[in-house]
Amino acid sequence: MNKNVGIMKEIDSLGRIVIPKEFRERLMLEGCVELILTADGVLIRNTEYKLVKRESRHILKR
Repeated sequence: MNKNVGIMKEIDSLGRIVIPKEFRERLMLEGCVELILTADGVLIRNTEYKLVKRESRHILKR
């Protein structure tokens, strides 16, 4: 069963929105997320990559 849930959120003066805790828990979002622009809107999901700091440089790891 696909049950859609919607919540209205305001964008603050710095362009930020808060993803409700219920959404973050249900989608298991944590740390860094990926934003993808689609024809229907914006897709938010966990990123496949993590930034790891080693010897003053950032390396993308899978």
